[in-house]
Amino acid sequence: MNVSEVEQTLLSEMLQWYRLQRHDYLNHWQVIMGNLQLNHPAEALQYMRETVAESQEEQKIGHLAEPHLAAIMLGFLIRLSQEGITVTIDFPDEMKRKEFWQDHWQEEYVKRLYGYTKDCMEAFPRSPMSKDLQAEVYLFTEPGGLAFQFILSNEETILYDKMVTFV
Repeated sequence: MNVSEVEQTLLSEMLQWYRLQRHDYLNHWQVIMGNLQLNHPAEALQYMRETVAESQEEQKIGHLAEPHLAAIMLGFLIRLSQEGITVTIDFPDEMKRKEFWQDHWQEEYVKRLYGYTKDCMEAFPRSPMSKDLQAEVYLFTEPGGLAFQFILSNEETILYDKMVTFV
């Protein structure tokens, strides 16, 4: 079995993200338990609602039937979230089916897509002034291929918009 350099990197990152999420998960439970112990059930419920909302985009990624794509997108979403960026992801329902990917995915896409997500992460400045940032990630079909678009904005302006097409 030949494991490519990108696949090795993805595996390493997935383990890193798992550890981070496990830590975050335990912290969430501590906050909820603390609120309940202090007899603040409304705060515990509100906190639970907020954390569930954050997890919904990750859950969407779990429905992608192409495992390399799902791993890349999950890592991208987590990196953005770690920067304090609110992320939404959207893709057609057909991408949830394995059959779709038999005709739309090629092994060479892994390295290119991983590079695209790295480029997107490096494209915006990190500063205390970069607050209230939202990212939109779109996956869609193009004639003869696929396209991925990343849009980063604040409340007023689109700061970055990059699309890549795979054919």
